[in-house]
Amino acid sequence: MELNTYIVEGGVGKCSAFTALIDKLAKKAGQAIQVYTPYVQSFANNPNVKMVFEQTLPLNDKRIMDSNNIYYSEPYKSNFQFGNQHLIEAYSKLHDVEFDVTMRPSMFTKNLKPAVDDWKRKHKIVGDYILVQFTGGQSGWSGGAVNTPYNNNNPGRIYPQWLAQTVINTIKQKYPQCTIIDCTLPNEPGYAGTIKCDLHWSGLHELLKDAKTYIAIDSCLQHFAASVKKRGIVIWGSTKWTQFGYTHNTNLHYHMGAKWNDNKFDADDPRNIMVEPEKVFNCFEALYNNYKEKEVKCAKE
Repeated sequence: MELNTYIVEGGVGKCSAFTALIDKLAKKAGQAIQVYTPYVQSFANNPNVKMVFEQTLPLNDKRIMDSNNIYYSEPYKSNFQFGNQHLIEAYSKLHDVEFDVTMRPSMFTKNLKPAVDDWKRKHKIVGDYILVQFTGGQSGWSGGAVNTPYNNNNPGRIYPQWLAQTVINTIKQKYPQCTIIDCTLPNEPGYAGTIKCDLHWSGLHELLKDAKTYIAIDSCLQHFAASVKKRGIVIWGSTKWTQFGYTHNTNLHYHMGAKWNDNKFDADDPRNIMVEPEKVFNCFEALYNNYKEKEVKCAKE
């Protein structure tokens, strides 16, 4: 048996994706692992995680130095750059874990249910609700003021505000009884007809469990949804669903059909994210009215 500590960096979504490896890493080591990360809640309460260390702690903390091994990997600086690996696959290769497409994020937030239920009562949410996330990418944002300038590190992933508002307006017109919860940070754009969620981001994972469905871009919400096996609509722009996405979702991209086609993809094409609101709504409506469970797999096509 070995005590292994893994340094896991990046944004919330990236850290959440890493959780797909934990069971196999623990089995290989013969015991639970330790994690050193900026996002402790991605790994909290996992039975195969012995300890999670917040990254402001010194790396030479005795509990870390008692490890047999300290492992670090950065998939964005690996063969992942060739564009053929899923993020979870890249992590698996870097940590000598056998990858299979059924690996998915696995987070544990049951302890947050009382706080989430209180939040829903506070906002009088009693019927159907959905979650939306049309902006994101602020991995360096750590709870600053609402008026902190919104600085996205990959604007090609962001669904334009006027298109997002059109989707929301159409949903509210057709399904006025459905509450729409906006899962973006306080300094990101808000939308008429929604409730801005001010729970800690880990609460979104718990909130998803009882949601009817969700609509998002390539950001943390779609990784949380893979963890709770919730199907939704994901709008893709400058990133590829074959590297970050999951097959149980309806994946949409301006240039793509049901399957990914690399020959049609240019990460710098501003049209990528410009999926028509009508198409987003139609896909949402199909799920909303006829939701069926579907196995979660890493998207590879």
